[in-house]
Amino acid sequence: MFSACVLFGIILTYLGLLFLIAYYAEIKKGIAANPYIYSLSLAVYCTSWTFYGSVGKAAKEGLIFLTIFIGPTIVIPLWLIIMRKIIYISKKYGITNIADFISFRYGKSLALSALVTLVTVIGITPYIGLQLKAIMSTFALLTDKPQGSHFAGWSIALVLGAFAIIFGARRDIVSERHEGLVFAIAFESVIKLLSFLAVGIFVTFGIFNGFKDIIHQISISGMEYLFKIENSSSVTYIEWTALIILSMMAFMFLPRQFHVAVVENSSEKHLKKAIWFFPLYLFLINLFVLPIAFSGIFLYNTTVGADYFVLTIPLKEGYPGLSVFAFIGGFSAATAMVIVESVAISSMVMNSIVLPFLLRIKHKKGFHLLILNIRRIVIIGGVALGYIFAIYIGEFYSLVDIGLKSFEAVTIFAPTVLFGLYWKRANKKGAIAGIIAGFIVWLYTLLMPALIKAEILPKEGVILSLLKSKIFNPNALFGLEVLDKWSHSLFWELFFNLLFFITLSIFTSESEEETHQAFICVDSYSADTSPLSYFSASASLKEIRTLLSHYIGPTEAEEVIKKFLSKNCKESKSLSEQDLQKLRAYSERVLSGVIGPSLSNLIMKDKTVLTSRERLKISEALREMSRSLKLSREELAEANQKLIELKEFSENILESLPLGIATLDHTRKVTYWNKSMERITGVKKKDAIGTDIQILLTCIMEPDIFNSGIKEGDFICKNVGNTIILQGHLSSLKGLHKGYVLVFEDITEKKRIEEELFRTTKHASIGRLAAGVAHEIGNPLASISSLVQELLSEEQQTPFIKESLKTINHHVERIARIVKNLGDFARLYPRQKVPTNLKEILINTINLVRYDKNFKKIKILTNIDEIPPLKLDPDQIQQVVLNLMLNARDAMPQGGELLIKVKKIDNYVKLIFKDTGEGISDEIKDKIFDPFFTTRAPSKGTGLGLSICYSIIKDHGGTIEIDSKKGKGSAFIISLPL
Repeated sequence: MFSACVLFGIILTYLGLLFLIAYYAEIKKGIAANPYIYSLSLAVYCTSWTFYGSVGKAAKEGLIFLTIFIGPTIVIPLWLIIMRKIIYISKKYGITNIADFISFRYGKSLALSALVTLVTVIGITPYIGLQLKAIMSTFALLTDKPQGSHFAGWSIALVLGAFAIIFGARRDIVSERHEGLVFAIAFESVIKLLSFLAVGIFVTFGIFNGFKDIIHQISISGMEYLFKIENSSSVTYIEWTALIILSMMAFMFLPRQFHVAVVENSSEKHLKKAIWFFPLYLFLINLFVLPIAFSGIFLYNTTVGADYFVLTIPLKEGYPGLSVFAFIGGFSAATAMVIVESVAISSMVMNSIVLPFLLRIKHKKGFHLLILNIRRIVIIGGVALGYIFAIYIGEFYSLVDIGLKSFEAVTIFAPTVLFGLYWKRANKKGAIAGIIAGFIVWLYTLLMPALIKAEILPKEGVILSLLKSKIFNPNALFGLEVLDKWSHSLFWELFFNLLFFITLSIFTSESEEETHQAFICVDSYSADTSPLSYFSASASLKEIRTLLSHYIGPTEAEEVIKKFLSKNCKESKSLSEQDLQKLRAYSERVLSGVIGPSLSNLIMKDKTVLTSRERLKISEALREMSRSLKLSREELAEANQKLIELKEFSENILESLPLGIATLDHTRKVTYWNKSMERITGVKKKDAIGTDIQILLTCIMEPDIFNSGIKEGDFICKNVGNTIILQGHLSSLKGLHKGYVLVFEDITEKKRIEEELFRTTKHASIGRLAAGVAHEIGNPLASISSLVQELLSEEQQTPFIKESLKTINHHVERIARIVKNLGDFARLYPRQKVPTNLKEILINTINLVRYDKNFKKIKILTNIDEIPPLKLDPDQIQQVVLNLMLNARDAMPQGGELLIKVKKIDNYVKLIFKDTGEGISDEIKDKIFDPFFTTRAPSKGTGLGLSICYSIIKDHGGTIEIDSKKGKGSAFIISLPL
């Protein structure tokens, strides 16, 4: 055991060190503006409850202690969205506490701010008492003198109050960062972590042989429940869920967490570091909770006093130094919370309750000193209230029970804050009703049973009737008996809170001030609105300086004005009306950091700034503006939303068009580039924007439209690969934004269809001509042929006549063949299409030409897939195949290879005849299917063969194309539908 004087001396020495560290940080400006210091300051969340109470909770109920740390770990990644927005709003408008933040969102309501403060003071006082209880209890344990703990308690409370005053309330402007306070809190976070780890390592590797040994000892001792979620101790999954929700909300809305996370934040970028560093801190400080809890049960065979196993184990095992180190760690955990919480609550109490009464004082000389001194008294008063709670009520509850009551209290603010950030319809009436409803449930279900247990409220009369009632029993409200006390209170608290909050917000109207503040908070990043932009009024520089002097002192007022002038590069003698309005808005933000947004807003509207005549003019102007404005803020927001939707709709149309569209500024740089333009040019949008159009169009063989002046109008061009034909149009933009719009249309398919139509029309015309010619020639030709045959049958003829008749007959037969070809071309008779095996046609035709002596030098290769029968005219298709094979033969007089390939692609059959002949030049490729066009000598063919092939394939619903290059052979590709 330790002497009370020695232990008290250690405490004073540690506090002296803390003073020095805080003082050093105040002198060394910027040292606390660090993401790691910020993350460590967030560990003020880990109070004596964490240091002592977690072990006690684990010893009695197992893993349930983890819920208090799982909640913050889950919610902190969301800080990048939620807390970042809260920090942004708070910094922009000088908000310094959770009550002012809620008040600011709901029309700067002073009544709402006072209500939040009242709930906070009642809900958090037990939590402050918890820390002082832990200090007094551990002091008594180490000195074995309980009577000395009360002296230590109030002495330490006074010292902590003094520390909070020196480093948290030394100046009037609360919104200024307190680097000394933050650095000291970060230092205490390191101390409590190191001390807890030291005890944990001692227990795990000193008393036991590591974690495996501990797990083994737990399994053989029958305490496996320490590793189970739901066990005989009646800790249910519902309780797990409730405690996780409570810890999530507490981490967001406890006054001390708001203070270190928002007010003391120097950069929003620190959140990125905090979202992984703080969970790591929580993991480390909880690493040895179970080993310490089991060690205490194993050594002493009891869970009595389990809250303080961290101290008693090293002490009883003969390591007093380690026990003192653990005491300092627990002391750090408690003092950090008390200091920050008292500073945060003092700001709330001053701005919401004390100052509204003080502002009635007419004489403002020295008023800023009065505010500062009362704030210091409030800090001491808050610590004193906590001490009183610790003395009279704290002994009836464990550390965890006291902490959870405070967690439940601040959860009341969750709907008001979270809905307020993202729902514009949320209004002041709903917020007040919701908080009051939640607070009544909290008082009835949690605080009243605590007061009854402490015998402050008598357990008789009306209270006894309530306890026995099935409907109004505070532990089973409305007959709900299946929940534990935390889940029970949380359920009814949130149920009535949300019910009243949402219902009243929907069915009641908002004031103009509320609507404006809702716009600022919900659309905070897009709302470029100063606090006074909707209610601006001029005020002289002297009036503003005088006003500031009343509340922050002459020196600070002068600093504020100098800072504004320096920031805006202005001189005091040359301030315009607009500059004075900006200074007035800036001054209101400064005042908001001193007395809160509600009072600063009232003060800036007071007659000390505006004369009666000025107020009258402003009122008249506002009435005139109200009459002339046709759209309310909601309508403007709706119109803005419609404009956004219209913009998106227009962009979607432009993006989905098959036309390539680009807009250019007056310097020919691209300002818009749609997806079709990406497809046509191969240039991505991100690369095109801001680039000269002439550079981008190097991928297109475009006419000279940009080199010698800009030529507006239509033009035809192709891409470099010569595979896409484009029709372009360039025109200038009229109106505000000068420039040009360039449109490209892919007309490749259109050109192909035009050529197809032209060829078909030509075929039809020539077909009609061929049909007429064949008909007119056919009849006399038949007569001539009959006469020649008859003359040849005569035997009495000279050799000359007989030879002449044979020559005539040969030429008549040749004319008949030509007439037959013309008839086939003109389709003089209908054809019957039947299911046909294409493979058989190909094989029969190949066998037919093998006997042709000219095919001896040609190697025929086949690659024929199995395909189903096609509905064809076998004779016509064989004529096509034969014609194409003969054309290939003529193209390879010296020999070569002919590849015949058949394959199924989607719903088509492809026939490919590829030869290794001399090929066809590009100049005549487009004419190859024209009637009477031939590359042979006049006596070698009529030029109707490919035309007939073309007509036959078209008649079968297919297509025939050629792919050929001079000197590289040709490929005829036929597509027939299945």
